[in-house]
Amino acid sequence: MPLLLHLWALKSPERMETCPPLDSESVRVVVRSRPLNDREKAVSSGVVLSMDLQHCQCFIWKPGAEDEPPKQFTFDGTYSGEHATEQLYNEAVCPLVEGVTEGYNGTIFAYGQTGSGKSFTMQGVSEPEAQRGVIPRAFEHIFESIQCAENTKFLVRACYLEIYNEDVRDLLGNDVKQRLEVKFEHPERGVHVRDLSMHSVHSVGECERIMERGCRNRAVGSTLMNKDSSQIILLILFQSICII
Repeated sequence: MPLLLHLWALKSPERMETCPPLDSESVRVVVRSRPLNDREKAVSSGVVLSMDLQHCQCFIWKPGAEDEPPKQFTFDGTYSGEHATEQLYNEAVCPLVEGVTEGYNGTIFAYGQTGSGKSFTMQGVSEPEAQRGVIPRAFEHIFESIQCAENTKFLVRACYLEIYNEDVRDLLGNDVKQRLEVKFEHPERGVHVRDLSMHSVHSVGECERIMERGCRNRAVGSTLMNKDSSQIILLILFQSICII
């Protein structure tokens, strides 16, 4: 289940002229590994991944072939099972969200096989505090920035959709089973989903309630790796409109 959080901002022309450009725009790729789960420990699975955190490299060893060199991969950041989500957010996500509060679009895309820890990273758990997910941290970050903004008002809206078997559904709509259309040409909005509902939010609590409501409408099923696997793409759109 790829899980994606898209943050975008709209500003008045005056705001766009006064907001400085970002130092750089790029796609950054970070990898996070998890510890063995109970099932893997029960069948005595071995660990075939090692990390060089200083050089952001991962090495994968082939079981039973100790004489062969490992496959080596280099990323923009590497995080092992010992790293908390808090550290990942502060180092890899925080700069992106800061850009959103200044009026730039940003996307966080979590990808991996079932049971690899995407939902744990993106949605997280309430306790311990250091393992709260990327999405709730981003919500808090945005509203804290709004509270600190002077002489500026913001309108914040959110929507929640899924793509399942090539069907697009609005998880917050009146009819969550209705199939929506993706439109590719619009003079102002570009690629967009027709009739996708947008919901104004005024606090982190309202964002969390919207998340909970959307999660209840997800398509889920059980797999060997995850009893609540969701074989879909979840897309959370979070729009911040700056009003001078």
